[in-house]
Amino acid sequence: MIDEAFHRRAAGRWSRIRSRPSVQRALALARKAMLVGVIAYLVYKLTQVGWGEVIDNLPVSPWFYLFFVLRFFALPLSEIPAYERVWGIRLWPHVTAFVRKRVYNFAVMGYSGEAFFTLWARRRLGLSDPVVLKGVKDNNILSAFASNLATVALIVALAAGDRLQPGLDALPGAVALFSLAFLSSFVLVAAVMAFGRRVLHVDRRTAVDLICIHSGRMVIVMALHAAMYAAALPTADYVAWFIFIALQLVLSRIPFLPNQDLVFLGAALSLASITGAPEAAIAGMLVAEAGLSQLFNFALFFATAHDAREAPIPGPGERAGRSASDACRAEGARGDGKT
Repeated sequence: MIDEAFHRRAAGRWSRIRSRPSVQRALALARKAMLVGVIAYLVYKLTQVGWGEVIDNLPVSPWFYLFFVLRFFALPLSEIPAYERVWGIRLWPHVTAFVRKRVYNFAVMGYSGEAFFTLWARRRLGLSDPVVLKGVKDNNILSAFASNLATVALIVALAAGDRLQPGLDALPGAVALFSLAFLSSFVLVAAVMAFGRRVLHVDRRTAVDLICIHSGRMVIVMALHAAMYAAALPTADYVAWFIFIALQLVLSRIPFLPNQDLVFLGAALSLASITGAPEAAIAGMLVAEAGLSQLFNFALFFATAHDAREAPIPGPGERAGRSASDACRAEGARGDGKT
């Protein structure tokens, strides 16, 4: 197991650095500048295509919108059994908190959802701080393991089939972006396989269960994403959609990226030429996808506002009782994982 004192010191040091007003202002300015740059680029690209043509080419197939909804909710719904496996408590009644976590990560900034979810779980679930932090950390490590493994596998499959190069040629800077994503994903996968028992607090059986849950979600999400594009443009090159999916996986590997949906739209517009479909049709489809994402994020942010309201933090006596309860629950989970 990882040294607890070192973990606390590192977390405390990072918290102190991040709480400095100058650091907060710099981070906020960098996020705003990146988002403004992305929006300006989108306006430029869509103006080149023609706004009228984009609107005329919005997807008409109802399957496109059905697949979008299924893909949108695949992440929060798959995280519920994963956290139930770690914490040993029923979490389906709290589905809105998992939805809000997704909204934060995709609409605000990568990993902001984890910050919200950690505070929410600490206040609402009756778990001690160490149990909450270990559960979030282990789930994120194994989710990242599954996501990075999927990124590596997809890039290798596209490269082996000689289908990746057209995408690299179409998108400026794609070679560096895909190379860094591949290397970082490969390194993370290798690190988890080599040192997982030292950095994870869950037992091996639980870790395998979590990897299966997150890997299954990745397969479902990629299949739904490809089906969504194919429903909108059934005559386009089906394999090309997996280059779009690989691009989204690559972008999701970039930490603290603001509004991933808009960043993906800007990058994906450059890949229109590889599909064999009219540029206006690709733009219409991507604008519909990004527009739906922003609409869902906006609506669900307000619909789940009750999860952001603060609940009273328990006192020391109640905390002690919870810690004992957590220990019993953790022992039970370890027993469930034994063969």
